[in-house]
Amino acid sequence: MKNAAVADMFDTMADIMEIKGEEPFRVNSYRRVARVVRDLTEDIEQVHREGRLTDLEGVGKSSAAKIAQFLASGRIEAHEKLLKGFPVDVLAMLRIPTMGPKTVGRLMREKGIEGIEDLEKAIERGDLVGMSGMGEKTIQNIRAGIEFLRRSAGRTLLGEALPVAQETIERMREKCDLGAAEAAGSLRRMKETIGDIDILVTGRAAKRRKTVDEEVPGGKEIVGAFTSLPGVSEVLAAGGTKGSVRTQEGLQVDLRVVSPDSFGAALQYFTGSKAHNIKIRGIALDKGLKINEYGVFKGKTRVGGKTEEEVYKCLGLPWIPPELREDRGEVEAAAAGKLPELVSLSDIRGDLHVHTNYSDGAQSVTDMAAAAREMRYSYIAVTDHSPSLGIAGGVSAKDLRRQHAEIAAAQKKLRGFTIFKGTEVDILPDGRLDYPQKVLERLDIVLASVHSRFGMSEKEMTARIVKAVRNPHVTAIGHLTGRLIGQREPYAVNVGAVVEACAEHRTALELNAHMDRLDITDLVCRQAKEAGVKVLIGTDAHRSAHYWMMQLGVGTARRGWLEKGDVLNCMEADELLDYLKH
Repeated sequence: MKNAAVADMFDTMADIMEIKGEEPFRVNSYRRVARVVRDLTEDIEQVHREGRLTDLEGVGKSSAAKIAQFLASGRIEAHEKLLKGFPVDVLAMLRIPTMGPKTVGRLMREKGIEGIEDLEKAIERGDLVGMSGMGEKTIQNIRAGIEFLRRSAGRTLLGEALPVAQETIERMREKCDLGAAEAAGSLRRMKETIGDIDILVTGRAAKRRKTVDEEVPGGKEIVGAFTSLPGVSEVLAAGGTKGSVRTQEGLQVDLRVVSPDSFGAALQYFTGSKAHNIKIRGIALDKGLKINEYGVFKGKTRVGGKTEEEVYKCLGLPWIPPELREDRGEVEAAAAGKLPELVSLSDIRGDLHVHTNYSDGAQSVTDMAAAAREMRYSYIAVTDHSPSLGIAGGVSAKDLRRQHAEIAAAQKKLRGFTIFKGTEVDILPDGRLDYPQKVLERLDIVLASVHSRFGMSEKEMTARIVKAVRNPHVTAIGHLTGRLIGQREPYAVNVGAVVEACAEHRTALELNAHMDRLDITDLVCRQAKEAGVKVLIGTDAHRSAHYWMMQLGVGTARRGWLEKGDVLNCMEADELLDYLKH
């Protein structure tokens, strides 16, 4: 939890300095510290205790001192100085898609705009008309961005919430003798965004309860351990069976302590979804049963509830994986014995979307491959950007040959591990690819992605992508809709037409597992499966610390009913290479 809090603090300082027009070198140094700390795979407090802060890339003595100050007191003097007299509402404007610190700074200095409400009023009055760089289209985009921001308010990315929930459970196990412990709600269903985090636990020493409403033995101690965890900024509630806190990242985490006899029923009840629960309660009523968070009852007798499997068994159903519980046919499939055998994280043999320092990645080919091998992967695909994406340092054909030599050298070092030669090639506005065919034919894996001209009409964008689908060297279409969750809406594209073209040309679709994207969505995954289109899961890793996001991609794939056979990177290396060749 502290890693994210430290990173957020440095990002905020960088934002304020950039809005104020301060020295770019200082701004960029703070952003570098934020990125490194956020991507750190170990606890920043442990790094500090061991005196290793300045060993981190980009963390000098001054930044290390600021981190140490935050870890000791929860504050940074430099941050407080920057905030003093600075309108806090100005920072909220940075959440509007397409609005960066420089634009916000100009609006603040030239128009006195100090928040989203001020900005809306200025747009309505026409105050922005005539400003340099503020054409009619730009103003329309800002207005649309404000509406988009309001629609996504109060939601947290799955990739931000999941680590907090996992760490909360882990730290609670260190502090008290827990029995079962699970995250519930939309987080357990692996929805792309969540509201609050719900966690259910039992104490190991908890006794069987005579009635369903008496306090759980040991509950107060468990709640006390929960509310005193590191990273808690505010205790909202604390009782004998319930606790609620706000973390330093601003997330609300709610804890419930339940009896072991009721844990399965409570977990099923609080996992949801509401529509799924309504359906299974209807089945229960038909069988003369009642289900609630305390158990399954026939009259006043509890006949089940210790485990979720027991709850579903009482209804004559097999256990239904939480990711499917959206009332999209999963109950009917369970009743007919036709539930899919969903893909799991352990089925994944490698990551097929990886960037290195040849484009905008932070680590070498060898380092990225070695880190993947440590995770017991069998392979990765190195897929750096093509030349036209200048902002990401796209790789020229000449540098691509140099990279292939480096891949061959790394391959010799890492025996038994395969490094596929690949690219994330830009789909140009006319549908051509950013490398000539003779370059593409030398590659094992080609991800074709849109990175420009997002404002094309649906007809134009669909034709653009379908043309890439038809290219015989394209393995998969990358992040199909171009969305960034809560930051940028999808561009206009006829997804059905693209899926149909992929089915015809045996082109896969990428499920980009990066927490900001999760693109394709669960619904498109299911659409692809029904059309016989394979899915490739890639983390879009720009450093090895991003590999963990594979679990987000797998969660989305499971929500989309995907099985092992639907996912390309469940194949072993030889099998995958053979598939790609043919």
